[in-house]
Formats: sequence, structure tokens, C-alpha cells
Amino acid sequence: MTIASPPPLQFVAKLRSLALLTAAMALAGCSVLPSDGPSKSDIKSQRGPSKQPAFELIDIGNATLSAEQWRAQDGFAKRFAGNGQPPVLVIGVGDGISVDIWEAGADALFSPRSASSTSGSSGARNASLPEQIVAADGSINLPFAGRVKVAGRTPMRVEQLLTKALAGKTARAQVIVHVRNNASTVTVAGDVAAGARVPLSVRGERLLDVLAAAGGVRAPSYETRIQLTRGGQSVSLPLLKVLQDPRENIYLQAGDLIAATRQPQSFTAFGATGRNAQIEFAAEKISLIEAVAKTGGLQDNRADPRGVYLLRYEPREVVQALRGTPAAAAKPLGPALVRVVYRLDLTQAQSYFLAQRFTMRDRDIIYVSSAPTNELQKFLQLVGLVTQPVIQGAVIRGAIQ
Repeated sequence: MTIASPPPLQFVAKLRSLALLTAAMALAGCSVLPSDGPSKSDIKSQRGPSKQPAFELIDIGNATLSAEQWRAQDGFAKRFAGNGQPPVLVIGVGDGISVDIWEAGADALFSPRSASSTSGSSGARNASLPEQIVAADGSINLPFAGRVKVAGRTPMRVEQLLTKALAGKTARAQVIVHVRNNASTVTVAGDVAAGARVPLSVRGERLLDVLAAAGGVRAPSYETRIQLTRGGQSVSLPLLKVLQDPRENIYLQAGDLIAATRQPQSFTAFGATGRNAQIEFAAEKISLIEAVAKTGGLQDNRADPRGVYLLRYEPREVVQALRGTPAAAAKPLGPALVRVVYRLDLTQAQSYFLAQRFTMRDRDIIYVSSAPTNELQKFLQLVGLVTQPVIQGAVIRGAIQ
């Protein structure tokens, strides 16, 4: 039996030379190495030409935080202006209307003469007509006056119209109109305890009044959004915004539709973080540094602390404020949104304070790039996998011979 001798030193030297040559080729084109995502230099290069960039690359700083004031804040009070006072309650189709008629003198049409009254009695008498439902054409029927349109009019205005219609037919008639069965309602649906059609009263109901009448919402307030639809327009706001800003607790109008939905806010984390996943805020709002902490932080052996990025679509007005120039230079997605990549350098102490003031938004993306040394480590592992089988094969071959 022949004992195998180790491969000659010249052979091992050739393998080492081959490994170094492979290293040079790999470093010349690092794209052949496996990667978690683009590096810091890749992101900068992929931005494209300055005249028409694929996205805006912006460093997070004090100017970034001050640009938040340019973010348009749509709301109920802004979209549905003129809601500082309760709406005037008008009669609508389906309402139940009762009419009381007071007459003075002997020539009464509606009120019967009592047995104790004389033929010349001029005392006032009244009669209550049976309740009527406002028909689909918006009218009710009044004896001796015919059909009178009442829908869209206040009870006071209807009293005037009925009094005028009876003029000359009865003695000094006075009419009082009561809305007995109010069909002026708002509809509450969605994630509430009891969806219902809530009637409106003369004093007026605000948004929170109607939600309370429906039993309140089921989900936590910081995860609930309220959508109000009126006249073909819809606005959605977080419930907390309505609770914190009294101006958003507007008066409702007949026909309004309120939908409460549970919409947890979340962001997505990728790259060299401790947790790559979609992560919920579990709060009303969180900062960028809190979001990074929720991901498990940066991995010490992989992450590039200079390459922490946040990806978001921003309104043109915000980008214009950030750049100081019109955002038309950026390639938009749709009519008013611009792709923006915010960059944070966590090797600077000031960056932690900036990240603490930078507010996360729903569906943001956090990406942490890998450090260049991580690519070298991957390469060395790859070289080891390539050369080790060759050396082992040489040893086995020597043993066989």
C-alpha cells in the first residue's frame, strides 16, 4: 500500500495564483456575487442623469424636516366648507308630516263647532289632520288646498305656503307643521359596533355624535380611518385626527355616508437589518429611528451605517420645497407624486436626532445597504468553496497513485 504524499508546493502555488486571479476578476465585477440588494454606490448611480432622474435622492437634514409644512392636509373641514353651524333641517321625501289648523270665527272648515258654541261665536278652534308621508314627488295633500310641495323646504316655510293656500277658504286660518317621522338620516357602516341609519335632529349631529349612536368603532382609534362621502366627494381621515382637532368633527347632512375601516399603518424593511418584514406601527405615529429599532436594528457584520434609506412617494409640493426648484425635473408616478429616496448617515451623531424627528408614513420602505467589507467576505467564502475541492481532489489523486 502506497501512502499518499501531499501535493507538491508548486501545485498549491498555482492554485493560489488561480484564486488571486479569480479575486481580481470578481472585484472588477462585483455583480457576480450574491447580494441582499443595491449598495450605497449602486443607489447613487441608479438615480440616473440629473435632468431626468429616476428618483430624487435627498439627505435627511433640517431642511427635510421643515419641508413637512408644505404637505397638503386634506380634511373634512377643508373639503366640506361651511360646516361651522348646524344645517337647516328641511322636509324630505318619506318624512311624516302632521298639520294643525287653527281657525277663528264661525266659518270654520276643519274644526267642528262644539254644542255649547252659538251661531255667532267667534272663538278659535283647531283641527289636527292625520299624519301624511311626503310622497315621492315631494308633496302632501291638504283638503281644500290640493297638493302642496313640501320637500326641500323648512317647516316654517311650509306653514306659510299652507296658510296662503287656505286664504279666502276659511276664516283667518293659522297652520302649524310638525315633522313626526324624520327620514333625514345619515348611514354609518363598516367596522362599528352596530351599523345603522341615524336620524338627524333640528339641533344638528356632529360626526362623533353619529359614531357614538352606532355604538362606536371596534378597532383602536389609531388604526381606524373614517371616510365621509357627500355629494359624490369622499374624504378619509384617521379617527385620531377627528378626536384631536375639533374642526374636523363637522356637522353632518342628510344623505351622508360614514364608513369606519380598520387600517393598521405599516412599513416594510429590507436589507441588512435584523428583521426583513412588513411591520405595523402599533401606534398613532412613529419616528424613523423607532422604525429602525422595530426592525431589530442594523446588523453589525453586514450593514453599512452610511447607507440607511427610506423610499416614499411624495407630493410635488414637498419635493419642490426640499429642492427649492420645481419638482417637474423628477420622473413622477401619476399626476402629482414623485419617487423620493431619503438617505441617513448613522455614523453622524446628529443623524440620530434628525431620525427621531422624521415621521414615518404608512407603506414606507426602509432599506439598509450592505457594507463593502461584506462583499469581500462573500468573495473570500466563494474562493474557499472553489479552491478547497480542487486541493482535496489533488490529495485524493495522489493517494490513489
